[in-house]
Amino acid sequence: MKIHLPLRVLPMMTLFAASLMNAQNFQTMPVQSGYTADVIANDVGSAMTSTTEDVDGVSFAFVARDFKLTATSTPITYGLPVNGIINSAVASTPGLSFKLGDLYGNNSLKISSNTTGSNSGTLSFITPVPAFKVYMLSTGGSGTCTVNVTVNFTDATSQTFSGVAISDWYGGTSYAVQGIGRINRSNNVLEPNSTNPRLYQSVLTIDAANQTKPIQSVTVAKVGGTGIANIFAFSADAYTDCVAPTLQPVGTLTSTSAQVSWTIPSSVQAVSYDVYYSTTNAAPTSTTVPNHPGVTGNTFTIPSLSPSTVYYYWVRSNCSTATAQSGWSLSGTFTTLCGTVVPSYTHDFSSFPGTCWTAGLSGGTPATAPTGTTPYWVSGGFLGVGSGGSATINLYTTGRTGWLKTLPFNLSAGSYKVKFDYGVTAYFSTAASPMGSDDVVHFLVSNDGGTTWTILETWNEANAPTNTSTQYSYNLTGYNSANTVFAFYGTDGAVNDDPDYNFYVDNFKVESALLSTSEIKGVKKASVHPNPFKDILYISDSREVKSVTVGDTSGRTVKTFTGALKELDLSTLNTGLYFVTIYFKDGSQSTVKAVRK
Repeated sequence: MKIHLPLRVLPMMTLFAASLMNAQNFQTMPVQSGYTADVIANDVGSAMTSTTEDVDGVSFAFVARDFKLTATSTPITYGLPVNGIINSAVASTPGLSFKLGDLYGNNSLKISSNTTGSNSGTLSFITPVPAFKVYMLSTGGSGTCTVNVTVNFTDATSQTFSGVAISDWYGGTSYAVQGIGRINRSNNVLEPNSTNPRLYQSVLTIDAANQTKPIQSVTVAKVGGTGIANIFAFSADAYTDCVAPTLQPVGTLTSTSAQVSWTIPSSVQAVSYDVYYSTTNAAPTSTTVPNHPGVTGNTFTIPSLSPSTVYYYWVRSNCSTATAQSGWSLSGTFTTLCGTVVPSYTHDFSSFPGTCWTAGLSGGTPATAPTGTTPYWVSGGFLGVGSGGSATINLYTTGRTGWLKTLPFNLSAGSYKVKFDYGVTAYFSTAASPMGSDDVVHFLVSNDGGTTWTILETWNEANAPTNTSTQYSYNLTGYNSANTVFAFYGTDGAVNDDPDYNFYVDNFKVESALLSTSEIKGVKKASVHPNPFKDILYISDSREVKSVTVGDTSGRTVKTFTGALKELDLSTLNTGLYFVTIYFKDGSQSTVKAVRK
């Protein structure tokens, strides 16, 4: 009966959900006139000289990141950006940004009063644009406030939004930016803060009848609340009669390309499409340069991609209608396939399982391949030391069969070898441990990318590794596939034995089998006799021998011996040529040819 074991941390799969967002065509609306106050301290000098008023009526103003009281003052690491671009943090409007007014001039439409006649102001725009929605960037100084916003179109009509709430500049929701700090104009005392003050984003949805009308200006009237309204900028989800495409599931994927496609209503007069992709999920704007402009048809294969990389992509329409170009579609994503690697290659498991390695495989046998997806191989400290940096499987009870599969290798050039360090310790310990009576760990190779497997080495109760690091090395004679994959297979078998241990693997390498000068220097030499032999092969000097493997001409290990043996019983082997590799206690090894008569 097995004793009760310490609670193990079981691997868990985290599920991620992605939300879909409508395609949007965001544009900033630079202000031509209408700001009434400079409330942003910037550049070198007193805040009183670089601002005209405060934000809150108490003496506090915003501060830009280039503000320094004197030329020798320490630069600040917070504040509003010097270029005046505010990239909105609101999740529902990725890619939306605002353009602040001149930091050296008035940059706020500041309204303190609720009294008609002194409670409003108008911001006029340099370039009128039609819009589906308008976004206002504002904040309330020393409290919340309520404003009415009137959108004025170039045809002299307007649309009014009543009761638009503006939060106090500390602690409100729907903020576009936060943690920008402030400064006391009266004494230049800076107040850094990681979450406050804040600028807020309000959305104004334009009626369908007005969406084609260019917006000339916006009038804001403060109608309630004790806070002081500060209006800083507007942006638009610009109107277009050229509809953005709807992305379809990604088609053929390779390690360096991806086939993307899209659909569009038949009523849309699209003449071509632009495709933009990136390794970051930052939505493109109307000024973003596409990677592949002028694509005809509804399918395109994106070329020249990197293997095993996550990409995001967008598509927009180019039309023959009035607005000519749509906004970008909602984002799509794909991950390119793993490309084969031409050695030399080293993986030290500093990341687990490693790029293009697979740990979530379980069940089955080398003859059947994996049948499940449980990740029994996990990251662990090599031989029980530390908490990471190697691969390990814990074998302690029946039903645990796990695979750790490598990325694919192109070995078509031939003359390669595979090496790694391995060992066994008791669970949660650095002490030695035996393996169970029917426990097995195999090292496998596949010449067809993982469809069929060949066992290169086996560890079991008879030749269980020690708790000292041991290097395994195998010349890959006969394994010259352009799609070679290796795997570590561990199973606890059907017998519920007492041993509770971890098998470790580290420093996995595939490299040239041709030894360099530095590798040849100092290598011990061993001799065997008689050669040719009949049944028994003798080792000339076995005092420093740790173990011996005997391989055939296909590279398969046919016999393994451990300990300082003087003679090897090879009577069960067929006649022919064999490679006898002798491993010494200092970590070196020597391979000699031997012929059985």
